[in-house]
Amino acid sequence: MSGTSDAKLAARFPPPEAFSHLAGDDWPAEGPVAADAAAQRAFARDQLGPVFFQFCQRLHIAALAFEGRQAGLFFVARGGLRLRWLYALWCRRTGTAPALPMADLFISRVAAAKGCLARDFAGVAPALVREFANGSLGYMLRCLVRGRAVDLPGILAHCPATVPAFAEVYGADDALGMALRGYFADQSRLLGCYLDGALGAIRTPVLVDSGWTGGTQAMLMRHFPERDWHGLYFGRWDYGRGPGAHFGHIFGVAVDSLEPHTNTAGQAIFTYNHLIEDPLEIAVPSVEGYRADGPAGAVPEGEAITPSVLAPGPGDAMFSGIVDHFEAMDAASGEFLAVERRAHAAYRRLRRMILWPRPAELPAMLVRPRSADFGRSLAVPVLLGLPPGAGLRRRLKSVGAALWRPGQVVVAFPRLHWAINGAHYLLRRTPYIWRHVAPLLGRGERLLRRLLRR
Repeated sequence: MSGTSDAKLAARFPPPEAFSHLAGDDWPAEGPVAADAAAQRAFARDQLGPVFFQFCQRLHIAALAFEGRQAGLFFVARGGLRLRWLYALWCRRTGTAPALPMADLFISRVAAAKGCLARDFAGVAPALVREFANGSLGYMLRCLVRGRAVDLPGILAHCPATVPAFAEVYGADDALGMALRGYFADQSRLLGCYLDGALGAIRTPVLVDSGWTGGTQAMLMRHFPERDWHGLYFGRWDYGRGPGAHFGHIFGVAVDSLEPHTNTAGQAIFTYNHLIEDPLEIAVPSVEGYRADGPAGAVPEGEAITPSVLAPGPGDAMFSGIVDHFEAMDAASGEFLAVERRAHAAYRRLRRMILWPRPAELPAMLVRPRSADFGRSLAVPVLLGLPPGAGLRRRLKSVGAALWRPGQVVVAFPRLHWAINGAHYLLRRTPYIWRHVAPLLGRGERLLRRLLRR
């Protein structure tokens, strides 16, 4: 970057504390609960294994609908790569041939946004800025264009990362503005080249990943409309924001909800979706962009992903447990209704364990700290430790900041966690309960009027 080393840029644009939802708090470095690898493996074998096995069965059935449409299954890096590994294992254990051609697609939400920004700044810039919420604009740009010959003025370290600020720097007629526009124009061209090479003659790419909102697919649909994009994700979830225009092209194979707080057993996964994401994580950085490969080709930046990182490895207790369940299955135990029954029973147990966890269950259900991609060094623990003698306000704040709130309630309120989690469950579902109560009240009112007329 114009002779400026990465170390110097890191000193000028350090990851701000405010970048995290833990900002401004001196949470204890040690978590409140130590993970138990043996318990995690047993939990994943008995609870998550049936769920993922059902996903593979349903993925196969859903893929059959795309036969004859020049379609292919594209497993999206990174989490999708382990879903492909599990799907191949499911095919072997059940004696099934894949329904469609399969391949990997190395892309991420940020890589897609970088490749689409030049053609649609107004539509894409908010997605990029959200990745760096509460950070500085300088920090955001350092992460996005690191390793490129772009000089970043130190004043950007004090400028919040907002869409208007980004637009002003991006559209300026100075050297920085021209360098940024050139970089994102290159990424636009390279993304198109990469997709042409990866998809080839496939007319209907069907993306497979954990989900949840299909944001990456939405950008691809908008900017590469010559292909008929579809998505088969583990879960589809709109976070309560309302379905996007692309929701008609994505499907939650295992759990699907436009109303994230209804009472079906599988939707409890949305309260602790990290149980699905963590086992699928591999020890490889996310795709950050693309580089030229020959006169008309492009490849993802970064190190190549080898098959060895997809199999269970050290620290993969939960994924190992899921694989244990697959290995115990055969063609007979893989009969359709038997798989559905096991998954349904597992979802019912998971709902209770996620929404009303017991203290003894936390070590088995604890996932690894969630990593921050795209050059960010932040690691976010799922449960937060509390200092000795923490007051009520601090305990309540820990619940609001934790990624798994019912689990944090157990940590913060060890004697009252059942009551607090139960009250929260009912409050979040009041709008849906009212849908059933309101018709009953209406009938009672009509009956009362008839009686009064007499």
